[in-house]
Amino acid sequence: MTHQRFSPDLARRLLAPIAALLGLVAGLSVLILPSPAPTTADPTEFSAERAMASINRLADEPHSVLDREAHDRARDDVIDMFTDLGYTADVHSDPLFDFSIPEDKKTFDMLSTEQQAAVKDAPADTIVVDVPGKSERTMALMAHYDSSTVEGAGNDEQHYYTSGTSHGAADDGYGVATIVETLRALKAEGRQPENSLKIVITDAEEIGLIGARNEMRHHRADYENVDLVLNLEARGMSGPAFMFETSPNNSAVAGYFLSHVKQPVTGSLFPSLYALMPNSTDMTNLIPEGFTVLNIAAVGDADHYHQSTDAPRYVDHSTLQHYGDQALDLTRAWAFDGQAPTLTADGDLHFFQLWRGLTVRYPAAVGTGLGCLAVIAALGAVAVRARSLHWKRVLGTVWGLTWRAVSVSAAAGLVQLGAMAMKWAPESGLGPNPLLVWMFAIGALIGAGLTAHFVMRRWKKGLGQEAIAAVLLLLTAACVPVMVLVPGAAYVLVLPTLALALTALAPRQVRPLVGALAAFITVVIFAPTILFIHELLSLSAVWVTVFFAIVPVAPLALVLLQAGSRRTRLTAAQTSSGSDAAASDDALVAGPATAMA
Repeated sequence: MTHQRFSPDLARRLLAPIAALLGLVAGLSVLILPSPAPTTADPTEFSAERAMASINRLADEPHSVLDREAHDRARDDVIDMFTDLGYTADVHSDPLFDFSIPEDKKTFDMLSTEQQAAVKDAPADTIVVDVPGKSERTMALMAHYDSSTVEGAGNDEQHYYTSGTSHGAADDGYGVATIVETLRALKAEGRQPENSLKIVITDAEEIGLIGARNEMRHHRADYENVDLVLNLEARGMSGPAFMFETSPNNSAVAGYFLSHVKQPVTGSLFPSLYALMPNSTDMTNLIPEGFTVLNIAAVGDADHYHQSTDAPRYVDHSTLQHYGDQALDLTRAWAFDGQAPTLTADGDLHFFQLWRGLTVRYPAAVGTGLGCLAVIAALGAVAVRARSLHWKRVLGTVWGLTWRAVSVSAAAGLVQLGAMAMKWAPESGLGPNPLLVWMFAIGALIGAGLTAHFVMRRWKKGLGQEAIAAVLLLLTAACVPVMVLVPGAAYVLVLPTLALALTALAPRQVRPLVGALAAFITVVIFAPTILFIHELLSLSAVWVTVFFAIVPVAPLALVLLQAGSRRTRLTAAQTSSGSDAAASDDALVAGPATAMA
């Protein structure tokens, strides 16, 4: 009899933790990459092993624009790749430096006298291949073939450029090889495309996006029929090739991408944040011209970025396969669809991964509605408890959560700055840094541990309501500016806020189910997002990623505690008690100190 009475209660308590674990599995499932297809794979499919031939050919040596002989060999290699497929490549040769442009003059002045003599009259050679279809409607596939230059500073703090040591196997061998293998696979189908394709392999991207700029300045008329541009970049060697940038008003193009790519890895958070960052790719020159664009890049193992280790032997073949699967899926859908939609729109799409290959998406208007609902629900959950709350303790909880997150994040940032100052980490943030993962992991674990301990201690002391109110107020205060400034990123905070609020408002009978759903949503959103933000920002701002890793701990802990609690809401007698002790110990929905209703 005891066992029968205990089992349902145990199941109820375990429901939310199990849901949280499922959320973790679901969230991290997006990181599972496809196995690289061998050279014997179906000729109409993308093969990473076949694509490696292009990377080995292009990235056999560093080939920045400052090393003219190696650069010209790389250009000829790329031209030959398309010639081998039976296509004729045109070369757009335009000035490498336009001295009427201040940025070009500044870059040129940072070169040595010998470098200036070598490149003063040198061209930037962009390679263009047109694949005609039955229609003039065109999709462009872009990448760049030059490897990175390196900007540094001498003892006199005078900045200078060197030709660099990167072989460009990932940046941007991944892009070039993906496009070549994609074009080969499409040609193997043996039929003319319904719509046209334009292959654009730009030059001098690494020294100022010059090739793409020249295309827009000198060859803009060649792009009048381009409806969609897919750009392939790299800022690391491994991990998913994730879609991180779109043109504004992306609801049509993002929806098209998500509908035709079998395993996308993305979220509207990333285009929203990237638009605010100072980073740039060739798309920086195309988006102001009104082009509809998608930008894809791998960011894992970024310590190879612009380093000598960006070489063929370090290529992640599964990452290359993921590039190719996405590029081929999208290009094939466009090329052979005579009724391809117009990819312009008036609004944005909000989207995030729910599972590997499964994406949740909804219009921006729905996102705004969910945001308003989350704020109303959060404030409502606080309002229904307002009479019984000890507001000094609510504010104390707000302060306790805030200083823990801020202090741990600041400490992680100071450690990173100290490591850079001591030459234990690269001063620029770029390059090998074995300490980086430890800075992030230790900072995140300490911050998460302190936060979880604080919340649970509040709960055990009978201050559950105060903790819930404090976290809901903090989340609401964060949601509102995010909804206004970066609405595409708001789901990261909005949905967990709504989940916590609904758990707090749910009747006791359904709270375990609501809490389980809330735990799943919180974890499935934050788990991959934290890892991607770590890869994107930790090179120079580990404190940001540590702070972001701490954010979901308090709401998740409270969801789990509420879902597993047997406590009910306050009785009228409890709420009317004038005793401070009774109000703090008895007039609470949670915690062992609370009397059972």
